[in-house]
Amino acid sequence: MTTTTPFHPFFDPLRDGESLSLQARIAISVAIGLLYGITLYGAMEDKVAYIDQGCWVLSAVITTCVFSLYLATDIFRHSLTAMNALVGNNRLSNSVIQFWLSDRAFVIAGVVFALVNASVAHLLGVPTESHNTAFAYFVLNLGFIITGFAAGMGLWAICAVIVLYLKFATTLQHTLNPNNPDGLGGIKVLSDALWYFAMLTAAVGLMVATYMFSADWTNLALGYVRDVFVFWISLPFIMAISIVLIPGLAVRRQVDLYKSFWESQLLQERAQLYSMFKKFKPDEDDEIITAKKELNDRMQLVQAQLKKLRGMRSSHIDITSRSK
Repeated sequence: MTTTTPFHPFFDPLRDGESLSLQARIAISVAIGLLYGITLYGAMEDKVAYIDQGCWVLSAVITTCVFSLYLATDIFRHSLTAMNALVGNNRLSNSVIQFWLSDRAFVIAGVVFALVNASVAHLLGVPTESHNTAFAYFVLNLGFIITGFAAGMGLWAICAVIVLYLKFATTLQHTLNPNNPDGLGGIKVLSDALWYFAMLTAAVGLMVATYMFSADWTNLALGYVRDVFVFWISLPFIMAISIVLIPGLAVRRQVDLYKSFWESQLLQERAQLYSMFKKFKPDEDDEIITAKKELNDRMQLVQAQLKKLRGMRSSHIDITSRSK
């Protein structure tokens, strides 16, 4: 049965059957941000404002957003391979990708968030020093749109990943393996991916916060504008927490159910073995000795399985096992 899920969005397509190299991704990300930064610098009459108003940070935000998209896409591909191998087929991942992560969905999410991002910037009140000419005004707005487009695709992808993991969590009753040395029943590679996504999102959030604190927004005297300012800075960090916490809680619930069921089964088996052991008569012969040895070996195996089950963490948000 097919366990591969092709995922090559329009911004990272296959070229000659291969994905872009890391060097190429870095070069593209830096080139886009650098080209924008140089264009904005040339368009602004007040060159000092380019530094004072954090305009140079905007180009760094663009680079960070684009490169984070590339890295997250690569990590997501590896996650799909691991998830499909655990489930045994690619129907689950395909259903999410076809609806949530199609090129059309990415473009719509990017365009919508680009327009919202530009609107928020003007609601906050863009410093006049940053756009004292018509061309500078155009280029600055272009930066808001480019940043919003890239960030919007990233935020949409986070929502898609959360949906995928919530659906995957329902299959854990059949895919967990307490004997796996990763301490998470064999799903640690998927859990690690969520932490990587969160770190990339937080990195973008730090760059966005740096820019927003650098600019002298003209409308911050208004209370509701300050609320929007705080929310817009917080949004990347809210998404970073969400992509770890929401799947983590869903996985924890399913793993706890799995552990509870199998622990009760193992405890019941251990009790039965102990009861059988007590039924042996004091007089021992070779047959009884052999049977007792087999029971003892089985009891040790059950105890070892209990230990592994109780030692397994319930999710990536748990530092230690939640078993008592």
